[in-house]
Amino acid sequence: MMSCLHYITSVPRLRTAALAALFLTTPATAQEPPPNEAWRQFDTEHFTVTYPEQMGRLARRAGSAAERAYSLLEERFVDPPRGRVQLLLTDHADFANGYASPRPYNRITVFARPPMDGGSISYYDDWLELVITHELVHTFHLDMTGTIGRVIRSVFGRPPALWPVFPSAAAPTWMLEGLATYYESQLTGAGRVNGTWQEMVIRAAVLEGGLDDLGQVTGTSPVWPAGNRPYVYGARYMQHMAEVHGEDALNDFARSVAGLWVPYLMDGAAARAFGVGVGPSWRAWADETTEQYRAQAAELAVSASLTAPETVDASGRLAGQPVVSPDGNVLAYMRSDGVGESQIRLAEPDGSGARKLTRVNGVGGSLSWAPDGGLFFTQLEFADRYRVTSDLYRAGRDGSVERVTRGLRISHADVSPDGRRAVAVQEGGGSNALVLVELSSGEVTTLVEAAPDRHWAYPRWSPDGASVAATCWRRPGLMDICILGEDGELVAEVTRDRAVDTAPFWTPDGTAVVWSSDRTGVPNLFAATVLGPGPAEIRQVTNVLGGAVHPSVDARRRWIHFASYHADGWHLERIPFSPGDWFAPQPTSPRFTPPAPGPEPPDGAPPPTEPTPRRYVPIQTFRPYYWAPLYVSREEGTDMDGATHTVFEPFIGFATGGRDLVGRHSYSLAARLTTDASRFSGSFAYNYAGLGDPVLGLSMSQTHDASSRTLPVTDQGGGVHEFFLVEREQRMSLVSSFLRQRYRNAAALTLSGGLVREHLTLQDVDGGEGPVLSRPSPRSTFTQMRATLSFANTQRWALSVSRQDGVRGYVSARLRRETGLETDESGRIGIDGSFNEVTGEVSAFKALGRLGFANHVLAFRLSGGAAYGPGADQFHFDIGDAEGQPEQITGLTLFGGTSRLFPVRGYRSGFRSGRLALSWSGEYRFPLAIVDRGFGAWPLFLDRLHGSVFVDGGNAWGPVLGERGYDNPAQPVLWSAGAELSLIVAPLYLPGLDLRFGTGYPLVGGDGPAFYLRVGNSF
Repeated sequence: MMSCLHYITSVPRLRTAALAALFLTTPATAQEPPPNEAWRQFDTEHFTVTYPEQMGRLARRAGSAAERAYSLLEERFVDPPRGRVQLLLTDHADFANGYASPRPYNRITVFARPPMDGGSISYYDDWLELVITHELVHTFHLDMTGTIGRVIRSVFGRPPALWPVFPSAAAPTWMLEGLATYYESQLTGAGRVNGTWQEMVIRAAVLEGGLDDLGQVTGTSPVWPAGNRPYVYGARYMQHMAEVHGEDALNDFARSVAGLWVPYLMDGAAARAFGVGVGPSWRAWADETTEQYRAQAAELAVSASLTAPETVDASGRLAGQPVVSPDGNVLAYMRSDGVGESQIRLAEPDGSGARKLTRVNGVGGSLSWAPDGGLFFTQLEFADRYRVTSDLYRAGRDGSVERVTRGLRISHADVSPDGRRAVAVQEGGGSNALVLVELSSGEVTTLVEAAPDRHWAYPRWSPDGASVAATCWRRPGLMDICILGEDGELVAEVTRDRAVDTAPFWTPDGTAVVWSSDRTGVPNLFAATVLGPGPAEIRQVTNVLGGAVHPSVDARRRWIHFASYHADGWHLERIPFSPGDWFAPQPTSPRFTPPAPGPEPPDGAPPPTEPTPRRYVPIQTFRPYYWAPLYVSREEGTDMDGATHTVFEPFIGFATGGRDLVGRHSYSLAARLTTDASRFSGSFAYNYAGLGDPVLGLSMSQTHDASSRTLPVTDQGGGVHEFFLVEREQRMSLVSSFLRQRYRNAAALTLSGGLVREHLTLQDVDGGEGPVLSRPSPRSTFTQMRATLSFANTQRWALSVSRQDGVRGYVSARLRRETGLETDESGRIGIDGSFNEVTGEVSAFKALGRLGFANHVLAFRLSGGAAYGPGADQFHFDIGDAEGQPEQITGLTLFGGTSRLFPVRGYRSGFRSGRLALSWSGEYRFPLAIVDRGFGAWPLFLDRLHGSVFVDGGNAWGPVLGERGYDNPAQPVLWSAGAELSLIVAPLYLPGLDLRFGTGYPLVGGDGPAFYLRVGNSF
């Protein structure tokens, strides 16, 4: 699946990799390009193209494709955006992807890996043109705005906001992806609307339960087809509306949504563009589509007997790559059911006795048995914090795994019959090559060189090791089955058309291959004799209503195993190996007629102008593109009589920030001044990632704070005066963060050091200056150092209600020293603010097995902290807080806030304090129901319901010094118990939020049960 939208919704700020790793839930995917790459760039008429130095040729193609798409969209879609579009081409990940964002400038990122896996985006004439066109539709669309947005942008620039600044970005995903996928297909002549993958998804839904309704598609849900829902349903609906109302009506729909004065009124916007609301037109499309695919199913049943396969694994979601061991006794396959980890499974050929062999990083790799019973597979893994590449591994029958290659970008590997080497695909540079891998050493030699207009996938050795069958894509848009000799020379072309022909597998006698093709409009299995005399005769093996891919024939020629598409995803099935039952292919879909050769350029035609490349210049995208106004209301306090007085006048100011295109530099800046110009607050933070690892940071800030109540001060004459204690704090720190990123885990180390200055003054109730403080010292300066080490390897899958099967935690040490003290003041309690501190937290999660739609999970957390030194008083740490009391429902505590280090639910915040603290929690988390319900086009979707029961405990105490007013001995441990009910909702067309309603009952002391509302799991 191509992930095509990436919204930047927050200003880049100084963040440590340690915290990023602490809250990391793996598996992870690399989205951002490496900032330490040797980047180059050049300009075209409408684009600045940025690319790795070694990819100049592909970058020039990208620039030309972008300009062609720009011209077509300018003519057929909406008005183009103003200014240049930043087009970034990156080769740091071995999977196909692309995304676009309008903030803080229009930018498109394209991953330079051809989509050769036979999935949803495999039907193309030029993959680069396809992805650029799709993302450029987003750029045109998301840049649109209405009257309010134009006014705001003219004043503030391009702030990180949705409606009304970028109103199209606040539209439902089915509209955004539907329009982009529709135009991707219309403008390239291929694409997803013109292919068969989306038709397969819709057809299976119609025949096995019914289409998803508008409310379901409007939300974000893991229910299959999950992330593909908006692409599939949105594109088919947009195509239907274009056929009924004309393509211009789609453009009017986009303009109408961008011009809404009140957001989210999709029905009204549709009515203005189409003359009918989204709801009625969606139902009309669904009725027409249902009738269409039921009729197709009836036709398929008449044209040939429908295949009745035997089920091997019906878990659904993702399953593929079935292959039987050379002795014919063991079936291996990959599966990811959304409940547990992605894995390789072993079973009897009929699917019985299935067990996990080993977990894998996704199911997009390949499987191949070696003669000695080892199982070779390819999978993704991080090479560093930015780059994720594919390599070859070997699994033993006991589940042990050893790595064969490292950083060589190997995919689609197949072991030779003699077990000495593997033929594989080597990715990189916007194309790929066929290579041979020596299994004993991991050494790679090239079999077929990489070429820009030829890509490879799924190579398979013939049983005698003399030939290789492979999927080969060639310009102009031919994805065929080719037979190569052992030297890499082309021996035969089994197919030659625009159909997606993929994943060939040899019959055991080596005379024929079986593969998957959508040539009839439905992905089915086909076979052909390829090494006998005369041309290959293609026969059709299956006639399914869903789709059939990844065939394999067992060594005893008894069964053909394959992946079969159903409404809930891919199942594994098998049919007897019976060549006598294979039949003449059904008619080829007209869409797959081979294209005629294009005209030759006339003699003497001038060559296209070559762009002039230059070194990457960060300043072009690093500058501020927006500013946002800031306002902080006046700060007030009360005197001893309860009267209210103004301490600070309101602060007004601005904030801005920026990040260059490749993420080498990022910064944020904020400045605020009181309306009487008496006080200034501000902050500045800067990150530099040009080293790759570590990331370096600098931050500075000045803030003001005041006591909420006055302090009585007695003068020499015995008179009592009231003053507010006002603090001005200045901070500066340097940070260095290191990250070791892997697909299923991450570890980080953050080192920081800085300076803190505090200035305390007294201010009378009328705003005038008070006397100079003597104790505590009016001016204090502290040096501070901190080191934080964190680790996480928890897993969370599509249907999970909690992290599971792993641990996450951190330990942090902080040293704070007050400087400038007199000798007799150093170390004195109440004068010297120096302290040493160690804090840490560890959480562990264990899945108990599936009951309902997901695993039940046991979760445990332990937090601890210890501080010592004269500045570590009895209020250093505090425990308690029900995490969102009723009076806090509208505050930040509801929407994340700052998670408490020592939470004990059921007690008020700060119920216990001390310089030593411990807390612990145990939870039992369980799924309740998949709701999967929306409300038409309204911006609200209910996803899943789950619950938990918990026990919390904790205590805080110290110091115990025998000094009055300072002594804080340990008291009885606090205990609480409670329950929580969580509903995952997707509001305002945004990703889902986990709303957690809970109650905690204190078992030792306390103020009675507490009720709260929070977002996300408690830990």
